[in-house]
Amino acid sequence: MDDSDHQDGSPLPSGADQAHRLTADELAFLLRDPMLRAREAERAAKSNRSRTERRAADPAYAERLRAGDRERQRRRRLRESIGRPEPPEPVAADLPDLTVAQAEARLIDHLDGSPSAQAAQLRRRPDRIRLYAQAFVAYRILSAGGVRPTRGALAALLKSRFGRTVTPSQVQKLRDHVEGFAVAGGPWAMESPHPSGTARTRSARKADTDSHAPRPPRP
Repeated sequence: MDDSDHQDGSPLPSGADQAHRLTADELAFLLRDPMLRAREAERAAKSNRSRTERRAADPAYAERLRAGDRERQRRRRLRESIGRPEPPEPVAADLPDLTVAQAEARLIDHLDGSPSAQAAQLRRRPDRIRLYAQAFVAYRILSAGGVRPTRGALAALLKSRFGRTVTPSQVQKLRDHVEGFAVAGGPWAMESPHPSGTARTRSARKADTDSHAPRPPRP
């Protein structure tokens, strides 16, 4: 008798058929009492609703959930990175040597020459302009070694040097804005500074505002 046949003459399942056969656990799951599956689904939905309501009502609980998510993502990235070469450290934007007042003056001059609605909106927020200038100085201090500052280091220096408290998302945007305003044609670009050192000529204002600047590619 051919080994490919059962004793009753029916053919044995091929390798492909065997690969698609359900496991014992899968069969047990499918054969469970439908009422039991419905009760389990209802309990899971109730648990999700309770967690959502508590997250909305309890900021500390919501932060713990977010911290747990971040930690799980960190561990996942760590597992995925095992055996991979270390990525190169991101390079910092090249910034001119300006004080807060000089950086602020260049940015104001840039905004004055921009016809965009975002620039007009930012011109009405002098404190935001000052914050950008302070972030510029903090970024320049931290990037002295040529490496892009981390968000944590930038937030810490803004706090210690200028008394500014910013959230992680805010400091991410500040870093992006500093780098965006440092691209060619921006107020903090290295080329063609105004002779006074405090403002740029009005012929090269192409950087966008209030996103507020063109975003450089992130590493």
